[in-house]
Amino acid sequence: MKNLKSFPFERNRYFYGKLLSVEDFETEHKYFNDKRRTINRFLFGSGVVCGLGVVEVDDESISVERGLALDFAGREIVLDEPAVRRISELEGYGEEQEGDFYYLCLEYQEETAELMHNVTGTMGRNSSEYNKYKEGYRLFVTQEEPERETFSPARLYEERQTVYQEQGIKISQVLPSFLEMGKDTVLRIEVEHTGQQELSFEYELELSFLTNGEGNRVHVSFQEENQEKAGKYQIEIPMKAACVNDVQAEAALVGDSFKLKLGGREYSEAAPCVSRARISDQNIYDCLQTEYYKTAMDYIVGNTFQQGIYLAKIYVVRAGDVCLIERIEPLPFEQKIMHTEISAAMIGRLTEDVKRLKEAELLETENRKEQEEKKPLKTAYGDVVFDVSHMRPGKVLYSDEIVHGLGFGPVTIDLGYEVDNGFSGDSQMVFGDASLFQDKYGFAASLGARLEPSRGTFEIALKIIKNSSAKLIRVHWTALRNEVRKSESARKKRIYIQPDNPNVFTGDSIAFTAVLEGFTDERLQWSVRDRNGGTIDKNGKYTAPETASIFQISVSSTAYPQVQASTFIVVREKE
Repeated sequence: MKNLKSFPFERNRYFYGKLLSVEDFETEHKYFNDKRRTINRFLFGSGVVCGLGVVEVDDESISVERGLALDFAGREIVLDEPAVRRISELEGYGEEQEGDFYYLCLEYQEETAELMHNVTGTMGRNSSEYNKYKEGYRLFVTQEEPERETFSPARLYEERQTVYQEQGIKISQVLPSFLEMGKDTVLRIEVEHTGQQELSFEYELELSFLTNGEGNRVHVSFQEENQEKAGKYQIEIPMKAACVNDVQAEAALVGDSFKLKLGGREYSEAAPCVSRARISDQNIYDCLQTEYYKTAMDYIVGNTFQQGIYLAKIYVVRAGDVCLIERIEPLPFEQKIMHTEISAAMIGRLTEDVKRLKEAELLETENRKEQEEKKPLKTAYGDVVFDVSHMRPGKVLYSDEIVHGLGFGPVTIDLGYEVDNGFSGDSQMVFGDASLFQDKYGFAASLGARLEPSRGTFEIALKIIKNSSAKLIRVHWTALRNEVRKSESARKKRIYIQPDNPNVFTGDSIAFTAVLEGFTDERLQWSVRDRNGGTIDKNGKYTAPETASIFQISVSSTAYPQVQASTFIVVREKE
């Protein structure tokens, strides 16, 4: 297969008296072609730029719409008009082939054109030559997947391994390429099955630097009869990365564990499969960029061989000599190039979606707080056990964070403890200042609670004052809502501007103050509504223009944009 590398670059050096040959002109063309194609490949990648959709014309024919693509050598492939083809007439089609699908591929192709007389021709030799190269394309079908790794954005952040690919079945295992220490992740099993017989399989995975609820081994199983018939299925297995920096995590197929059943027959031969990921203390986005800049040159230079663009996967039904189209799946390997315009549009839309999600989350939080504070429950109680055996006086023990269940806001926490010496019926209950009883009993402790009103939780601390033989201390707590308060979100929100309707002279300044009612977020936005009406800064300092008139000053809350206020200022000429 011809290697299409462009390096090294060479161009003509011209000088007076130089004899130009065919080779010199070809070098000139090659230099500029190679430069342009290198820029195409390194900056834009390979795949469909626009158009080239594959649509069904009738049961036996397809149409490839107008469009542009860049191949793996950066060469432009242009279809300036739709190409209609019968499946059975495409190159690569064979009636004896098995399987119920074909990949429709597009390749760059050029051919000589415009035959003309060669003025240097001699007797007995061909005196005609082609004058031009005509750039075009070739459409063909195949049942083979790309010979070399295809480029897609997913290649940068996840690793895909094939577990099994036979009998119209493909089982793939996908793991993120980069994992953060101690963070959760997902191993994805993707199943493609184009046949009609019921499919089931199972196998074991051995984990390295990954954990799962099942330990260091994971059992993967799938039964198509339990799924809605779709042809494509996905299994997600939750995992967690180890808290170890700069190691390689692995999920490896255990030998002889693979068993696949299809139509009553059993298959046990699977491809060697090891999914790998790099665990790091860095952000995964930083890892992704670092890896791309480190490996992109070798990857791109190593994938400049002639290779088609896979436009569609066409599922077919054979009826004798006739090949009928069942359905068409566009771009099965996601070979497409994100143009700057569509990239900018998608980023803009994504930004808007994130903004709306944040606003919705803020509203949901406020509504939840409001609902929590409307609950009729006014008291709650529970207990926490502390192990104080062998604990000396002065030792302080802390509980985990406790949710009291009374919602957000202030509550009162009442504490008492029960001493358990390990004998049934031999227990004491102490409330209030336990130091008053330290001379009477063998154990005494002081208790305290720290409340988190914004989280609806609290924490208990126990300090041992005296301990002769106590083993377990059970602290009983009671939470009481000490007042009925209306949440900030439920109160009416207003802004008042001071001073109201002031007078100033032209060119002078005055400071406005906003008085907030019903909320405490002091982020405000000041503005002058009238054109040429002066200026006002973010702190409310207004500077009048040199023209006398009446202007309107407005202020709005950043947190609650609907909460606004305005006043008028009279600007007078200086006397």
